[in-house]
Amino acid sequence: MIRHFPRPLWMVALLPLLAACGTGVLADAQRQAITVLGKDLPTPYRDGLITDSVHRHGRDLVLVVRFPEATVAMAKAKPDLFAALQQDEQASMRELCAVKALGPVFAAGGGLRRRFVDADNRLFFETTLAASDCSPP
Repeated sequence: MIRHFPRPLWMVALLPLLAACGTGVLADAQRQAITVLGKDLPTPYRDGLITDSVHRHGRDLVLVVRFPEATVAMAKAKPDLFAALQQDEQASMRELCAVKALGPVFAAGGGLRRRFVDADNRLFFETTLAASDCSPP
């Protein structure tokens, strides 16, 4: 006699397997994006900033943007200037939805961060872009 389990029980049993599949797709998409984006790094970003590197951090890719001429101490002396820069950078993150190399990352549920650091690798601020921010309206 074949014993049938209730559907909810099967669904619960399959959740870890489905989650692992999604992670593999995301990890592959992240590795491919890192290969494509990383081949041109470091590269000038804007206003004297430099995009130094790209790496994985959990479900996100992180673009490290360096301020070679500024320090965290300088930022503390001009908080309004750096707050305005952070707001401007956060507002511009949606433009990255159109970057072809990032499409598979967003499609797999991954996100993107831009991490702004000083010459000594100390954090100024970070901006974020979730996969859902790139979904069509």
